[in-house]
Amino acid sequence: MRPRDSFAGRDGSRRKTRRRWVVASFVLAGCVGTDPSPPQTGPELSARDTWTQKAWPALATCNGCHGSQPAITWLSPGTVDGAYATVFAFQPPVVSLDTPESSLILTMGKHTGPALQPEQATAVLAWLQKERDERVAPAGEPIVVGPITATLDTMNAVDLGHGATMHFKADAFDGHLDFSSIDIAATAAIHVTHPLFVSRPHAADPIVDLADRYDDVDADVKAGETLHLTAGAFLDFSATDPFTIHFKALEAQ
Repeated sequence: MRPRDSFAGRDGSRRKTRRRWVVASFVLAGCVGTDPSPPQTGPELSARDTWTQKAWPALATCNGCHGSQPAITWLSPGTVDGAYATVFAFQPPVVSLDTPESSLILTMGKHTGPALQPEQATAVLAWLQKERDERVAPAGEPIVVGPITATLDTMNAVDLGHGATMHFKADAFDGHLDFSSIDIAATAAIHVTHPLFVSRPHAADPIVDLADRYDDVDADVKAGETLHLTAGAFLDFSATDPFTIHFKALEAQ
């Protein structure tokens, strides 16, 4: 895990000014008013389902070698769930979400093993394109997770996508939401920047975390590592209201 930036030495007034500027920026960008996309309907598959139902069967001929042979195990351990994490974390990269069609997984052609057949390549490309669409947000738009309603007095786990899970211990502090511990664990390498919490009270306007306590988070988290965040109380949030988390960046590496 390699933090990219730190603001630990800033004085209080400077941090206060920055917090106001950051929150204002999110509001002006329309972040706070952005609700999560509605659930998918009909036959449309998610990226993960496309991997399971289409890409993984298409890669069956690759799994014999790339699931177990040293130095080329980008499908290790040879299972549909295990390989899903490995294929993103493998170095040198075999997938490119910026340009899916240039991914080595598609372009390697015939080598010591056979090249993908056209129908196999089509299935893998369709999966990569869906991963790109789900993982790479348009420039300037935050990635929104939630709404989430915390289960109090216990550890919560929230799937952030991209191989990342947020864990937090939620409690009610004088009726307000309190996190006694919070972290982001990664099963695949991710980059995470500036999570902003926004309360979503019923029949009322959203409430932004004015403390903006995670504005200096900008980190790469390797597969198998955990990013620990500072615990604290969200004094403006009711413990029973749902909330959303707005990431400036949350993407595969």
